[in-house]
Amino acid sequence: MIESYATEAATFLIGIGAGIVIRAKLWWKNKTAEERKSFVYEILQSLEDGKITTVEAKALLKKHL
Repeated sequence: MIESYATEAATFLIGIGAGIVIRAKLWWKNKTAEERKSFVYEILQSLEDGKITTVEAKALLKKHL
């Protein structure tokens, strides 16, 4: 009977751990997607303001994305 509780507890903890890992991966993926959007927006804004040329913008996008 004690072994049964130990198995259930271990399974529960493994499930919680897996859930935390999956949630962290999703959070990191969303964070990096937001950073990419922000980066592209900054490049477009710089192009609009005339701070960089299209060649420089293409080079930045190719290098970082």
